[in-house]
Amino acid sequence: MIYAVIMAGGQGTRLWPQSRERKPKQLWEILNGKSMLQDTVDRVFPLIPLHQILIITAEPFYEQIRDQLPQLPVRNLILEPMGRSTAPCVGLAALYINQPDACMVVLASDHVIRDQEEFRRLLQIAIDMALQGENLVTFGIKPQEPETGFGYIRRGAEIKPEVYKVRQFTEKPDYPTAQRFLASGEYYWNSGMFVWKVSTLMTMIERYLPDLSQGLMQIKPAIGSPDEQRVITEVFAKLKSVSIDYGIMEKADATYVVPGDFGWNDVGSWAAMPEVWGVNPEGNTCQGTIMTLDSHGNIVYTSDGLTALIGVENLIVVKVQDTVLVCAKDQAQKVRELVDQLKAQGLTEYL
Repeated sequence: MIYAVIMAGGQGTRLWPQSRERKPKQLWEILNGKSMLQDTVDRVFPLIPLHQILIITAEPFYEQIRDQLPQLPVRNLILEPMGRSTAPCVGLAALYINQPDACMVVLASDHVIRDQEEFRRLLQIAIDMALQGENLVTFGIKPQEPETGFGYIRRGAEIKPEVYKVRQFTEKPDYPTAQRFLASGEYYWNSGMFVWKVSTLMTMIERYLPDLSQGLMQIKPAIGSPDEQRVITEVFAKLKSVSIDYGIMEKADATYVVPGDFGWNDVGSWAAMPEVWGVNPEGNTCQGTIMTLDSHGNIVYTSDGLTALIGVENLIVVKVQDTVLVCAKDQAQKVRELVDQLKAQGLTEYL
């Protein structure tokens, strides 16, 4: 039995002002009228039936997800009371699956994958590896450039065709280090996608994250009862935020990487949009009603009305509702800092 767990609770602050607290980037209809969440479900559906696809999210997004995925069984939409990073999120989903021998495919809801057939081929390889024992399998993306915004995975020996032992996980490197990683040919971007058996995950949580394990054991008897959400909320309020990568993957021994080259993009900021939407002959990426004159290398999005650019280069210009963002393209990562400032100043109407 194979289950997909799709994490859909993030807010995508680096894609503000389009990505908002009430409608984050995974629910934005970015791909030919489909949201990234819908695309993620469609991507795995040929391998995993709908009744075995679970989505874990936050309460504010519940109704929007129901509207976008009306065919999803209601019981498969899990509400996380508060964000505690990926380890508690995935552990909670495992309780709902409640089948130790089942395989869990853990995916983010806000990734774009162009070659979906190749992704499913490699996913089957990862599933086969995960089912062979207490193996933790992740996908490594073949790097196209010395990117400093991703973590990296260094491969070790090839265990079987297209499956390598993980030699080392590395947090986001500086630029010279990223250049060295790229030149070596031994490193991959960390995709944040995982495959393992439910029993393997629970064993690793018990071994490396005992506080989380105890919390999950408190929640387990309440699943399906009238007290379910109350108990989950009480337990989550006491949990520390910890990622699967830091809490388990970097500590465990039986970790493996399946390298992939399937057109992956984590759509982490506006700077990623040329890969998603393409580039016109003037070198601009435009969505909406846009006019440009003597302008090159820009990323422009407008939700309504007209946006016009004259004689500018390498800008991000976003016009959404009552908000306009103008940003140098190489400063795209700082949008999150701006959102933090809006929160600090109490300008919640723009969040």
